[in-house]
Amino acid sequence: MSEVARLPAASARTATGRAGAKGRRTRQRLLEEVERRCLRAPCASVAVSDVAQATGLSPATFYHYFPDVPTAVAEVAERHMVQFEDVTALAAALVRDQVNKEKTEEFVRAFYDFWADRRGLLETIVVASRDEDPRVFRVLLNAMKRLTHVLSVAVSGGHPVGVAGSLVMMLVLSAARREGFERDGAPLDAQIRSQAEILHAALASTE
Repeated sequence: MSEVARLPAASARTATGRAGAKGRRTRQRLLEEVERRCLRAPCASVAVSDVAQATGLSPATFYHYFPDVPTAVAEVAERHMVQFEDVTALAAALVRDQVNKEKTEEFVRAFYDFWADRRGLLETIVVASRDEDPRVFRVLLNAMKRLTHVLSVAVSGGHPVGVAGSLVMMLVLSAARREGFERDGAPLDAQIRSQAEILHAALASTE
């Protein structure tokens, strides 16, 4: 009989609760390390051995809580894409209140700011291929699809989803290459203004 089983009922519940709380803390430690890594580099670069070493835990402990790395990364991505809804809300306000340059630039700046500390997740969208684990990519892609749908409402010429989707991917690729543009002499503010002007021209011309 286990030690917990020999305890009185109340004591057994307390012991089980402590074990559960410890397990939740361990799982959270692992998840935070996965998050730290996949925010700064493409998700495919995250390795169980590195996560285990950084947390002082064993790979076996990682696999006790997660079947594989993509499962943990997808959970991280889900949480961050919930936060991305604030950016999508700005796009909705832009469309609802009629497109103007000031609100368009505010939206583009929010888009850039959101991805500034999530470069690894952004790169996962950019470099996605048939070999990419679909669980992670699907989470990110769904967020971009929601943004595309919001912007498509303002498109009346051409194919609304096609135009809006092209604009969203323009923003994704530009945000992912912001440092390269800066090295080529384009300051961040200039990049944001340029993207806002393109977006405004594309949406305003369809009103």
